[in-house]
Amino acid sequence: AALARLVAEAAAAAVASEGRFTLGLSGGSMVELLARELPPALSATPGAEPARWLVAFCDERLVPPEHPDSTYGAYRVRSARGGPGRAPGRPREGPSGT
Repeated sequence: AALARLVAEAAAAAVASEGRFTLGLSGGSMVELLARELPPALSATPGAEPARWLVAFCDERLVPPEHPDSTYGAYRVRSARGGPGRAPGRPREGPSGT
């Protein structure tokens, strides 16, 4: 819960000062932790505004989003099961193609 609160507070501060918040998300155990803890932290933090976030899914593997090892895919699957709300828009592919 402490990490999710830290993210939500940093987001609120960045949105207030810069108009946006940029976050890089890793996979592994972070997927489940953030899926569980971030929604309540965002609800408790006025000004965090997820619609103003730029989220980068950090992946060391070159795999398509549908692949089981894809970080973006893991967050997408978890969000479909009731995790944090789906971000507006579609993810953009980076230089590596993922």
